[in-house]
Parts: sequence; C-alpha cells; structure tokens
Amino acid sequence: MPPDSSSFTALNCPHDAVLPEYMGMFSLAAPPNTDLWRKPPSRDTSTAPILYTALRNPFIAAEVTVAADWELEWDQGGLVIFAGAPPGRVATSAPRPNADSPSSSTPSAAPSNNAQPPTQAPSIQASPPPTSLNAGQHPGPVATSVAQTQAPPPYMPPAPASKWVKVGLEFCNGACHATSVVATSDGADWARADVVRRPELRVKIERIGCALWVWYEDELAGWKKLREVTWFFWGVEDKAVRVGVYASRPANFGTSMYERRQGYTSSPRNLCVDFEGLEIF
Repeated sequence: MPPDSSSFTALNCPHDAVLPEYMGMFSLAAPPNTDLWRKPPSRDTSTAPILYTALRNPFIAAEVTVAADWELEWDQGGLVIFAGAPPGRVATSAPRPNADSPSSSTPSAAPSNNAQPPTQAPSIQASPPPTSLNAGQHPGPVATSVAQTQAPPPYMPPAPASKWVKVGLEFCNGACHATSVVATSDGADWARADVVRRPELRVKIERIGCALWVWYEDELAGWKKLREVTWFFWGVEDKAVRVGVYASRPANFGTSMYERRQGYTSSPRNLCVDFEGLEIF
C-alpha cells in the first residue's frame, strides 16, 4: 500500500508545487543542472527535486518503479535514503563551551578523550610590604586570573555530514543503466550495472542488520543485487532515517553564443520522471 502523502516533505521543488495526493503514481520534474552528488570535503550538490518522509518504525525496505523519456547524459531518477538530515536540512553543530562557563572553569570537570587535562592554577603569592630591606627591589609575582591559566576548550569538530544512498535508472553513454551512489562524509562513489533495455525499472533498498542491500529487477532473472553497503545503519538511530524518491538532470545545455547574438532564447527542458508502486516499510 502506498504511503500517506501528508507525511512527505518536498525538497528543491517549486514553491507552488503541491505534494501528490496519491503516492502510488506521481511525477517529479527536474530542471537542467540539478543533481544529488557529493565531493570531498563533504560538499554536497543537492539541487535535485526530492520527496522524502521520516519513519515511525525502523526501516525495513522500500521499492518503486521509475520511468521517463531519457535523452540527456546522466538523466536519472529513483529511490534515496538518508541516515541523518537530508542535504539542506543539516543541523548545526553544538556550540563550543565557553571558557567562563562552569563546565570549563571547574577544575573537577572530567576532560574529554581528546583534550589535555586543565592546567592547575599556580598558588598566588602576595608581594611583601615595602621595607627598608627590600626597597627598590622588583615586586613579587602578580596574581593571575584562573581563567587565563585554564587550558583552552577542546576542539569541537562540525557535525559529520549525513550518509545517503540513491539507486535508480540513469541514462549514460546512450543507454539506460541501473546505477547507485553511496555518499559518506568523505565523498561519494558511483556504481553501474548492465544495460537496461527498457525505459522503466523497478528498484529496491532493503535493510539487513546494519547493512543496506541495493537491488534492481531484471526482466528475465528477477531481482538482482547491485551492491551491499555493510556499514550504512551502523551507529544510526531509527528516527534519523529518511526515505524518498528523487529526479535529476545534471546536464545543462543553454543557448549557444550564436543563438544569443541572434536573440534566440530557448526554454529549459525539464526531465519528467514517473514513479509507480512506491512502497516503504
């Protein structure tokens, strides 16, 4: 049974776009120069239209059939799953502790694993009152504030980028392929299967323990395993998993210099991806 559309959130969709009433059959339009990709260091290109939902129960599996009039290099659409906030919805990292706050100025506070223990404040020695014996001599050590003698607060790295996986049908080298991308905090890779000799494809992602298995349906042999991401759910809370669909047209073919000089203009050609039979468990 298709999921309820009221639980979905639209990302990179037009402001006047309306969520589909029926998630069993709907379309997404992707303008040129839209993509979901990541290059080091954790730089996301997250301009692809996406519809995603958070789950009330632990994720089990999701599958959908994608179809389109594929024509430009890297045209694509399919399923996407995020472990953490989706691109554009990344939470900010926790604020660094203030040196004047009780947690950083109390000597009894336990140091973090990466931080050096705080330096103990030296004892304060008062300068002796001037007498005839010490007249003209330099005064004793001056008292130093405790805040100045504390070690600096430990470095708080930014929150790691979310992990995500996408799988779908992609047009490359003049043919349709079942492809998938796995993105970590270090970047993303790309995997391609055999040529799919039809303009539609059913894809599936499935949780097996801490691993995410990625499948596509072959017309003759049935389900074929495209890849296994063994670590995807490791250390991930169930409530941090979000699943949905995406469409993108990374190619950007604008008007040529000749056309601009002649005053010709051309409207961008959107890629319209049709989704059918979406199921999320």
